[in-house]
Amino acid sequence: MQTSLRTLCLLASAAALACGQSKPNQLTKQEKKDGWKLLFDGKSLKNWTPRSTSAPAENGNWSVSDGAMLCPGDSAGWISTPVASADYVLKLEFKGDANVNSGVFLRSTAEGQPHITGYELQIWDHQPAGFNTGSLVGSLKASPTKIKGGEWNQYEITAKGDHYKIVFNGATLLDASDAKHTAAGLVGFQCQKNNKIEFRDVKLLAK
Repeated sequence: MQTSLRTLCLLASAAALACGQSKPNQLTKQEKKDGWKLLFDGKSLKNWTPRSTSAPAENGNWSVSDGAMLCPGDSAGWISTPVASADYVLKLEFKGDANVNSGVFLRSTAEGQPHITGYELQIWDHQPAGFNTGSLVGSLKASPTKIKGGEWNQYEITAKGDHYKIVFNGATLLDASDAKHTAAGLVGFQCQKNNKIEFRDVKLLAK
């Protein structure tokens, strides 16, 4: 007897739930117990602030589409959490094409260039100086990897004091120290012109 595609999908969903996994933009029971916070609800940009990186000011025209935070790529900018954090584990997913150029800002300030006031965790496989995906630009280079174009990619970022651990799609790309930015700062996402990108399932566990 042939099993329908719908039946296979239902079985896969049941298996995921059995393993403690959750749908995007939701916390599992264990994550709630452990103290994780959901930073994006998949429905609105509540508690997120679009910001400019250019003059005249552009903010990236962020919106929510199909459960994801969307930068359409028609202007540059970034978007940040409202609360500064110092030591944490941050989990998120992003999706863009294979050549997408974006980044995750860590410990940045609301004013100034976020890649200077804090770190930029790279989302780009072709950075001229070799600070490619998984690297902290200008500070620490990651092991080689490739973005899965058109698919959801996962980052798990641990920041504790001057120590950083970057896990990308299940593989550890960076595990090293750098003392340039250790104070509390904002988490943010970069929006580059002509680079459509989406983010979802953004979770933080304070350390």
